[in-house]
Amino acid sequence: MSEAVSERYEFQAEVKQLLDLMIHSLYSDREVFLRELISNASDAIDKLRFEVLTNPVLDTGGEPHIRIELNRDNGERTLEIIDTGIGMSRDEVIRNIGTIAKSGTKEFLGALAQAPKAADGSSKAAPTLIGQFGVGFYSAFMVADRITLVTRRAGQATATRWESTGDGAYTITDAERDHVGTTVTLHLKPADPEHGLPDFTDDTVVAGVIKRYSDFVGYPIKMKRWKPAETGTAKVFEDETINSMKAIWDRPKNEVSDDEYKQFYRHISHDWNDPLRSIPIKIEGTFEARALLYIPGKAPFDLYSPEMKRGVQLYVKRVFVMDCRDLMPAHLRFVKGVVDAHDLSLNVSARSCRRTARSS
Repeated sequence: MSEAVSERYEFQAEVKQLLDLMIHSLYSDREVFLRELISNASDAIDKLRFEVLTNPVLDTGGEPHIRIELNRDNGERTLEIIDTGIGMSRDEVIRNIGTIAKSGTKEFLGALAQAPKAADGSSKAAPTLIGQFGVGFYSAFMVADRITLVTRRAGQATATRWESTGDGAYTITDAERDHVGTTVTLHLKPADPEHGLPDFTDDTVVAGVIKRYSDFVGYPIKMKRWKPAETGTAKVFEDETINSMKAIWDRPKNEVSDDEYKQFYRHISHDWNDPLRSIPIKIEGTFEARALLYIPGKAPFDLYSPEMKRGVQLYVKRVFVMDCRDLMPAHLRFVKGVVDAHDLSLNVSARSCRRTARSS
């Protein structure tokens, strides 16, 4: 069998600028990269399920799921995100990763250029802007020195390997993959907690990020974890589904018990008292959204403090985006809950947050 030929390509100019920012300028809130990659994987599974409806002979790669694999053996420190989605062809890899295909990235670059700088040269607004614009696949370069992607599109027999160190170029090679889908391998930078870079080979760290941002993704996110054995003091390495997949606001009110509403209130508010009232809301028409709001049983202790953390959590298709102050007027700052706007993309801005508030 002849050796596969590797072809080298240059990134689009805007992507080069973005990669430089990811590698050299952004130092905080790096964990959002995992939210972005998991969202991409979930979207790929959605696309495959839709395509199978019109072409049932396509290989679906088995039960839809997303797998996280961590490795720190023999000096290797990698994190893999593996999905059973639709995958990409060679041309799609070049088109989707080598160029900016979605509008959010240019706005992100413009907003970042206008943001005030900290003493170390990093942008003070970086965490907020990343959360608002969702710079997708490229955000992985905040935590990785090198990224390898192997993908096989549904209906095709061969796979494609993409690799880059973020130096302004990438290589494309033919590859092999047993099933359709995509594997993204991040060759991680050394952990540096003092400067906002946790150890992403630690399953506890990774599980915490998944629970925060991707707990309600509709497909199981699986990861091997060490757990105490049923007998004795030894630990065993077991598969665990990290996310709950239970977006309680998406379920009809008559299918949710009062106890489930109360448990979710405690989850988002960290208040161990029962809420005074639970208010599920469904919005349909030109704008589609669901919401679940709560009136606390007692006034928050910091209700009159200017530092009070207020705002309802904004989700887009079950993925956490940001705490959105504009979703509630100041006199209702005690209200807790979530709003899931189905018609927005992850590239949501503060202006979109206000638009959601007006529509609601």
